[in-house]
Amino acid sequence: MHDHITQSLSTTLKKHIPLWRTRQETLSCLIILILRTGTVSLWRLAAHANSPAKTLSVHRRFERFFQHIHLDGKDVAHLLVSMMGLSGKPWTLALDRTNWKFGRVHINILVLGVIYENLCIPLLWVPLGKAGNSNADERIGLLKILLHIFPAQKIACVLGDREFIGALWLSWMHERGLPFAMRVRENIHIWNADQSAEKICDKAAKLKRRKKMILPGWWYLGPGSTPVQIVIMRLKTGELLVLAIRGVAPKRALALYRERWGIETLFSCLKKRGLGFESTHMSLPRKISTLMAVLAITFCMAFKTGLWVGKHLPPRKKKHGFPALSLFALGVNVLRKAMAVMKESQISQCFIQICSNKNPRKPLLEKAF
Repeated sequence: MHDHITQSLSTTLKKHIPLWRTRQETLSCLIILILRTGTVSLWRLAAHANSPAKTLSVHRRFERFFQHIHLDGKDVAHLLVSMMGLSGKPWTLALDRTNWKFGRVHINILVLGVIYENLCIPLLWVPLGKAGNSNADERIGLLKILLHIFPAQKIACVLGDREFIGALWLSWMHERGLPFAMRVRENIHIWNADQSAEKICDKAAKLKRRKKMILPGWWYLGPGSTPVQIVIMRLKTGELLVLAIRGVAPKRALALYRERWGIETLFSCLKKRGLGFESTHMSLPRKISTLMAVLAITFCMAFKTGLWVGKHLPPRKKKHGFPALSLFALGVNVLRKAMAVMKESQISQCFIQICSNKNPRKPLLEKAF
């Protein structure tokens, strides 16, 4: 694990994430191995480690890392913002959960990220340690941490799916001046200024498919709740897409809400179609949080590489008009090829540039195209 690539990556990461030298090298080794193998199974990673030590010894070292190390969310968030060049731009935030079961244990993670180039960059997360939806305190807690870490950052909008509603939650965002667009269920009641309740689906009963409407005036999702505007669109499936918005132009709300899909794509990249998050045998929330931090760094390295490579050599398009590879998949493939065919000094320099606010130099990745 003491190869040139691991040491170079360790030197770059320690500018943002302070760890002992051996722990820093273990973190860097985990990132490199996850990129190479597409799994987070510690046994498989240990078998691929470039180390004279036995696989059992390497595996135990990885286990001790997750047993004793908790990566500070603030440090990781600063690293990712610097790496992706997000500072100074208004952020569109997306909030969502990813969950699965390991045996009888529910692994349920609430993630808050920034939409960037149609994908979501994860900044903060909290393992819920339970099944089901998050509560208002857990959502507010994540946003409070984000506003504390980046106090001068402008927030353009907070996006959330149907499970992220509630009087306390929406009122808190309104009081802090945070614009939001939250999807609500089509069968709920809303109240007008006269406190008379109506069903949303009744209001949009005559709305045709792929058409939209904006309800005039202010509405309430419950008596005494934060007043919101309601935007409705009937999808081609016949289902209603209903948004409760505040601080967002109603005519822009639907287009803005489409960006929320970036966090669903993020989860796909982290799990079976990408880095294999679900293959972990860890279940303790503290360990899951640390593993999520490792994956967030790995994901951003691959995505940034894919963005850069896509500008120089866009992936071919299939007959349906979509690219054969996503930018994330393109970045993963390029990095894997680079680690296989390039000199250690070259790929080390490439990793240093990727983890900084610079783009990799073109000659360093030409052999990997």
